[in-house]
Amino acid sequence: MAEADERSEKQMTAAFAATVYTPKQADKSALPGFVRRLQAEQVKVAGILQESRLDFDDRTRTIDSVDISTGDRIPIKRPMTNDDECGLDVASLVETSAILRNAIRARPDLVVIEKFGDQEQMGEGLLDEIMQIIAEGIPLLIAVPEPALDIWRRQCGGLGETLPYTEDAMRDWWRGLSKG
Repeated sequence: MAEADERSEKQMTAAFAATVYTPKQADKSALPGFVRRLQAEQVKVAGILQESRLDFDDRTRTIDSVDISTGDRIPIKRPMTNDDECGLDVASLVETSAILRNAIRARPDLVVIEKFGDQEQMGEGLLDEIMQIIAEGIPLLIAVPEPALDIWRRQCGGLGETLPYTEDAMRDWWRGLSKG
């Protein structure tokens, strides 16, 4: 019963935050590091991280969405014939959105999304699932590129917090949220 009361209290105090990075920021390890630390502390974290992979044989780069809960990988950007350009695999967005829908059903302690890309900025992509997570009262931490911060703020009605893209800032936000 205490666990149900604790979960109910956490849902009532649920919050969300955007952790903002610059597009040219080389070190993007803060968010994955934060997730690993929470998992080590037995916090139930779900959502999506992104990993860039370089194929040394043909020197192409792909981007995968990685399900935080299962480790399953979904290639969302694949190399195109034009040198370094990558093309978004829109069909993979369906698979990626399923990760978030599963997270909504599972009601984890925190959902982390390392994606607020062009599609979401235009009101498409994973935006419906992102807004549903917020509406359901599930705590959310989302990585937002600095140039898209105003769009993010408009889409979420100016609510939620804005954090620097540092593991310390994320950890402080989480501690404040989990104590609330």
